[in-house]
Amino acid sequence: MARTLVLIRHAKTERTHPGGDHERELVDRGGADALALGRWLADEELLPDLVLVSTAARARQTTDHLLVGAGVDDAEVWAGRALYERGAQGVLEAVRETPEGVGTVWAVGHEPSISTLTLTLADETASAGTALASVRDHVPTGTAAVLTLDGAWAELGQGMARLAAVHTARG
Repeated sequence: MARTLVLIRHAKTERTHPGGDHERELVDRGGADALALGRWLADEELLPDLVLVSTAARARQTTDHLLVGAGVDDAEVWAGRALYERGAQGVLEAVRETPEGVGTVWAVGHEPSISTLTLTLADETASAGTALASVRDHVPTGTAAVLTLDGAWAELGQGMARLAAVHTARG
């Protein structure tokens, strides 16, 4: 079964929050960018069967806007603190717990986790060269990296996916 993993960096946020980093929220531009990214994902037929999201306020808000932009109101959403606290390894562990019947997963998290995991999973010879270069350079807020794979979620590891596209949305 072909599978798609969309790794998404949260949208633009406020610089600080009285409650600390975990509570930082989206700014207006961030909400607009996330809506635009959701529309792009829908246009590319990359609607999620499952959304994995960091528990940080900005990631949860990004997810809400993505789903509205994509016109999706029935996606299953799993929030996990590991996507916030454990970096790329935490995101990978969450993805590996995905049920095998799921075809498309969105994982909404943070930098440098998104770029690190994208580069770890991408097979350099099978991936789009311009997409790889853009991830190596910098993954801005409101960006999605689209990876395709043939193997099981539980076995996903280094070089096992093809990086098909990277898209940064601006609302």
